[in-house]
Amino acid sequence: MAKILMTLAGAVLAAGLCGCVGMAGISTWEYQSGPGYEIERVDESRIQADSSQGLTHEACTSVSRRLAGASGQISGGDLTDCRSH
Repeated sequence: MAKILMTLAGAVLAAGLCGCVGMAGISTWEYQSGPGYEIERVDESRIQADSSQGLTHEACTSVSRRLAGASGQISGGDLTDCRSH
């Protein structure tokens, strides 16, 4: 048991000296449609822990819009906005 704990402690120490990066995130998705339109929205938020940079946070929102005209042409666009803390 003591040997296992020493091995684990050595691995943690080695990881701390070499640097460690971890990341966690969450994403939500929303879709709406109706006669002549589609809207899709994705919200993502990520937190990253890096032993050399500390904690960072990035939040992005992406919106895609598509509109169908009476003659069948499709127009629209995509927009992505990100914020880092």
